[in-house]
Amino acid sequence: MKQILLKSLLVLGSIIAALVLGEVGLGLLGIEYPRFYEADPNLGSRLRPGMEGYWLEEGGGYFRVNSEGLRDREHSLTPAPNTLRIAVLGDSFAEAKEVDREEAFWAIMEKGLQGCGNLGRRQVEVINFGQSGFGTTQELLALRHRVWKYSPDVVLVAFFTGNDVADNFQAFRQWYLFPYFTYEDGELVLHDRHTRKGWEVFEESEKTLQKVWWLRWKRWLADNSRVYQLIGHSQKRWALWRDHMAQRGQAAAVSEAPEPGLFSAVYREPDQEVWQEAWKITEAALLTMRDEVEARGARFFVVVLSTGMQVHPDPAARKKYADWIGSQDLLYPDRRLAAFCRREGMPILLLAPAFQKYASEHQVFLHGFGDTKGGGHWNKTGHRLAGEMMAEWLCGQLN
Repeated sequence: MKQILLKSLLVLGSIIAALVLGEVGLGLLGIEYPRFYEADPNLGSRLRPGMEGYWLEEGGGYFRVNSEGLRDREHSLTPAPNTLRIAVLGDSFAEAKEVDREEAFWAIMEKGLQGCGNLGRRQVEVINFGQSGFGTTQELLALRHRVWKYSPDVVLVAFFTGNDVADNFQAFRQWYLFPYFTYEDGELVLHDRHTRKGWEVFEESEKTLQKVWWLRWKRWLADNSRVYQLIGHSQKRWALWRDHMAQRGQAAAVSEAPEPGLFSAVYREPDQEVWQEAWKITEAALLTMRDEVEARGARFFVVVLSTGMQVHPDPAARKKYADWIGSQDLLYPDRRLAAFCRREGMPILLLAPAFQKYASEHQVFLHGFGDTKGGGHWNKTGHRLAGEMMAEWLCGQLN
């Protein structure tokens, strides 16, 4: 009996020592996977206020969420005197986990606009409302529920063609709890019952958390233990890979994707009803945002971002991909948006043509990091170029 007890204590001590060494080792290596998101009653999800840590899945930016749940520094609700306040709406490109805050395009744009002659002596303040997984319809809801309390003078939508059009239509949605719109009789109709239900479940779970000690302990581990985070992250990545492989054939029936989350069918004239509907909802959402922004006396701008293949530095690689997906023009969605916005009187900037030229001339990748160069999100060079171009363009518009 005594030997069994000693062996048990030895095993327990070994496990504790291994966990401690694991925590120390992961800390020295800077490896952590904090839980950055939580439920939101209006948009389905939001960034957890006050969370911070390194983002390690792509790039290597330090990610800090402010007290209002924005990936940005702190901002007062009331603008400072003699200040032009710009609200940026977008998805993961605006959230920009892959780079440090000061390297994100909106931070570079803010810095570049400080010397804009058209603004006189006014200072410029940019507030980032971007969040991963958002499409234009989510950004419309973010405008209503998050942006207006900051009283911006300008609202800028950073539109990512790789998945924003698809994200606006429920048939393509990747996030079940997100609210969505349908287009009925020429109007957008909001569907958010499942979002509200999800919020009720979240609130109940939070109440239960306060009563059950082991749930509080589990939450503490999720927020503080790097070993626990690594185990959870590994399980999540395995589940995502398994689901991706299982659904790959089904997804290919609608659209081949060069990388997870992107839809290559957007590069072609829509010949399927699902894509025609997605474009209707997208255009209606942009119009609705424009009208609501102008009704409040602010100005509305659209900037169309780039996808990795659109701005690949090798023209042969771009052509090979276009031929593979049956596209005559990889800039089709950009040109379509430009024609629509100009027809409706909305100022629009297309980044991809200039990005493509820059990438070819300098033989650099503007998307991707390390072994993933050419795909994924902008790297530091991509963010810098985008921020500089946006600042120069907006300076000419703001007169």
